[in-house]
Amino acid sequence: MSHSPRPTAYAFGSGTTSSTSITYPSITPASPPVTSASSFSPTPPSFTPVSLPPQASINPSPLARRRSECMNGSISSGFTHRPTSIDYPDLHVIRPPPPVATPVSERQDSRPHLLHSSSYSISVPYTTKAGPKPPTIQSNYPVVYWPDAPINPAGLKNLGNTCYMNATIQCLSATVPFARFFTDGRWRSAVNMLNPLGTKGSLADAFAQILREMAHSELPYLNPVGFRKSICNHAVQFSGSDQHDSQEFLTFLLDGLHEDLNRILTKPNNESSPEREAELEKLPQQIASEQEWDIYRMRNDSLIVDYFQGQFRNRLECLTCHHTSTTYNSFMYLSLPIPNLKGPSKVSLYSCLDTFVKEEVLEKSEAWHCPRCKTLRSATKILSLSRLPPVLLIHLKRFSVKGPFTDKIETTVDFPLRGLDLTNYMPPPLPPDMRKNAEKPTPTSAANDPRVQLPPYRYDLYGVTNHFGSLSNGHYTAFVSSRSGWLYCDDSRITSIDSKEVVGRPAYVLYYKRIKT
Repeated sequence: MSHSPRPTAYAFGSGTTSSTSITYPSITPASPPVTSASSFSPTPPSFTPVSLPPQASINPSPLARRRSECMNGSISSGFTHRPTSIDYPDLHVIRPPPPVATPVSERQDSRPHLLHSSSYSISVPYTTKAGPKPPTIQSNYPVVYWPDAPINPAGLKNLGNTCYMNATIQCLSATVPFARFFTDGRWRSAVNMLNPLGTKGSLADAFAQILREMAHSELPYLNPVGFRKSICNHAVQFSGSDQHDSQEFLTFLLDGLHEDLNRILTKPNNESSPEREAELEKLPQQIASEQEWDIYRMRNDSLIVDYFQGQFRNRLECLTCHHTSTTYNSFMYLSLPIPNLKGPSKVSLYSCLDTFVKEEVLEKSEAWHCPRCKTLRSATKILSLSRLPPVLLIHLKRFSVKGPFTDKIETTVDFPLRGLDLTNYMPPPLPPDMRKNAEKPTPTSAANDPRVQLPPYRYDLYGVTNHFGSLSNGHYTAFVSSRSGWLYCDDSRITSIDSKEVVGRPAYVLYYKRIKT
């Protein structure tokens, strides 16, 4: 079958107003779901599973699989630049998976007893007992801000319910400097062949190949069968024709690439001690955050960490004796709750962030085992941001478990396309006299490196994955920014759309890049 040449990227990124609005699919209400005792199949012994790095996300537990019937047979194989409407595949009801596990950040917290130590000087940086810096792969790739750029669009054929994969790949391909690391072949010299948690470059190779094909193909769409085969070789749960969660797939892919590209050849034992945990209670958040991040990077150091990983602080306080316990955890994405407000069907992204950092009282079945009281006590829990990455992934928690059923929150989240300002959610810089021995960024590094933790913290949107329908009845698509316009990616078809179509009820995972100010 012959294909007509694909239009140029400039035509798609022109942002013309001739594109029509998106007509969302009409979903037939499904009958009440029935709980299932099925679960993911274990990884075959012949393959090395890709394990998640420690504390790589706020919610590292795999989400329940979402099944649907969005087979490619109902998707046009042609490519239309300016359609009159966007058609969606017929969605059929099938049996839903078991309820998702409770996120780690919402589970009962039982921490070890913290010993008291002598006063701690914040001018002395903390050092672990692991000795010198561990041996690493010398793979330094610049982490930079990037301007709006034209995207060379290529659709991805649906291989039988692989819309969750296609939508995610489209957004990652629009992460320009990150994608270029793979398309330019830089990844080859960065593979860690000694990491038992990695695939010895197999996953990175497959990811690089699909990005290269998308960047250079002249066809309207590609068949990603090779990439999917590699995915299934290392994660058998993605085989078959079941629908899966796009955020679950994103977590697997980035964690797998992290292990393939982890620069650390020998990981030191950096287990925390009671003395160290006591010190964290006395340090300012800014100092403690930096020290804990340095310790984390002694075991986890890759391009994925450079671009996508941040850090949040989790602080518990006993309401009886007021003993506190503070931990610093890395995250790959922020999983934000959608506030359940009476009346309005729309909330702002800032309202979701406010709910995330709002103080929570743990009591009754969620009570905390206070190490000082040595019994279960009511306690407060406060999550706060302590480090922001160059690329901020935001997962909107649209699915909630209520007994044997899983509901979808259909509330529209109003998020900014430009200028998401998180400065007020971050701790302010410390005065210079409180950072005597702390490393200070040079003016050049602060201006050119988006990892530098100095305000302001502002972000522009460049990608969105959308989910239509319900847990048992749905479909995934994506929006990606191209120069001054936006593209709508629905499996095989890529169309230009107006920016006003981007913010809508189906938004599920948001891709933001930090911008220079």
